[in-house]
Amino acid sequence: MAVVVDADRHDLCRSHRRQELELRERHQLADALEAAEGPAAHQLGAASGDDRGGGAAVEADAGDAHVASPRATSRIVAPRGDGGSPRGWRAPAVAGEGAVPPCYDAVRLRPGRTRVRGAPTLLEVYNSLSGRKEEFWPLEDRVVRMYVCGITPYDVGHLGHARVFVFFDTVRRYFEFNAYRVRHVQNITDVDDDMVRVSQRLGLTIAELTERNQQLYLQEMDALNVQRPDLFPKASEHIDGMIALVQALLRSGHAYGVDGYVFFDTATTPRFGALAGHDREGLRHVRNDSMPQEPEELKRDALDFLLWQPSEQAGAAFDSPWGRGRPGWHIECSAMVHAALGDRIDIHGGGSDLRYPHHDSEIVQSECATGAAPYVSLWMHIGTELLEGVKMSKSLGNLVKVSELLVRGHTPDGIRLYLLGTPYREQQDFSPAALSQWEQRAATLARAAAAAGGPPDRLRVQPLRNEFTAAMDDGFDTPRAIAALLRIADGVERQRLAGETAVPALLELAGVLGLRLGREG
Repeated sequence: MAVVVDADRHDLCRSHRRQELELRERHQLADALEAAEGPAAHQLGAASGDDRGGGAAVEADAGDAHVASPRATSRIVAPRGDGGSPRGWRAPAVAGEGAVPPCYDAVRLRPGRTRVRGAPTLLEVYNSLSGRKEEFWPLEDRVVRMYVCGITPYDVGHLGHARVFVFFDTVRRYFEFNAYRVRHVQNITDVDDDMVRVSQRLGLTIAELTERNQQLYLQEMDALNVQRPDLFPKASEHIDGMIALVQALLRSGHAYGVDGYVFFDTATTPRFGALAGHDREGLRHVRNDSMPQEPEELKRDALDFLLWQPSEQAGAAFDSPWGRGRPGWHIECSAMVHAALGDRIDIHGGGSDLRYPHHDSEIVQSECATGAAPYVSLWMHIGTELLEGVKMSKSLGNLVKVSELLVRGHTPDGIRLYLLGTPYREQQDFSPAALSQWEQRAATLARAAAAAGGPPDRLRVQPLRNEFTAAMDDGFDTPRAIAALLRIADGVERQRLAGETAVPALLELAGVLGLRLGREG
């Protein structure tokens, strides 16, 4: 389905976002002036009659739709409820000089806040599919639909899994910080070859194995202050949806059946391999340890992948038009995304090892089954966690477990800082020394958060807040965001920032990264 973008509207909104950047620069200038002249009282949002704005009038100097003066009330804007993304807006016939930008309404922020909140985040994120940073626009106004590939609970998790979930928890927190509603879904793959194998070896049912390891996972994530997703669907709960998608693919000619197996015919779509960045010939040489074992002799082409297979294993066998069996790995996520979030979503995340074949397979089977494209607007993949240069893997047993780190006395904040301290797309090689350094930084932040009182401000905290938000707006650059927090903490400890103003800012921004800093809950 073709998507038509109103080019004039898109250019206009780009212009408005540039004005927001200019607004931020003006506030930074105002902060510098106040540092020299002394603090001045700011009353924010006086033009708005309620917290949501609702189209309230905004005063502005002629020719400037956002700012009356560098130190005047912040002119914060938020997308309307009538489709405030580039696809849904139509310009009025006449836009008055100095009017509120037509794609936004004014909103009021609580006193003392100059951060653009409730407005476009000016967020640019690296898209694994395009291979470049892109401006983020949600499909639905003020709502982010995010799906993260979750655990396969045949064994306990490790630090590599925790890195994925801590990062996407932080992504969620930052969107919520900017007044977005995040519909966060993370699956549990309880129908899987490994689940069958391990349950047989341990003498457990698949349901018992799932419950045991899911509870261990939840305990670890709770300890790390990872918010639970809105939905935690299990593959076993969505078999009917998987069967329906497979039937749609068969009807459209994108799949074929052989002896109770059903395969996706990758030759029917040019999109296959887009995430991997290879053509069909290049894909034939791609190998990684996430690739499932499949009956190659039954396929028309080695690149075709499994949608359904025969099975009689208790807990992993379901009735279908092709006989008793179970779904292939890839179709499980497509069905759960479809059931929980619809045919198209904003963000799909997971470990970098899932790009191919799992996520590439998801793209083609979902788009070919539903006709809705693109299936995902923004693909985000987290770099692998290494131990002595080798990827942490359940199959290799070279694991560092969160529970073990906590038993050894490491703190949740220290572990979170460690996991967020490397750019998320890069590999991270675990070492006890590196974790200890992050523990020291966590202690520094906690000491500053416990400070009270202090001399009058000599270094304004707002520029450091701006550093934090600019880092997060720049592709969720958590290392830079952490550096801004540490500068606030340093200012408090050296008494260059007053505790009564800097500490609340520190606590609020640390909360975006999921840090408690000595607070309970």
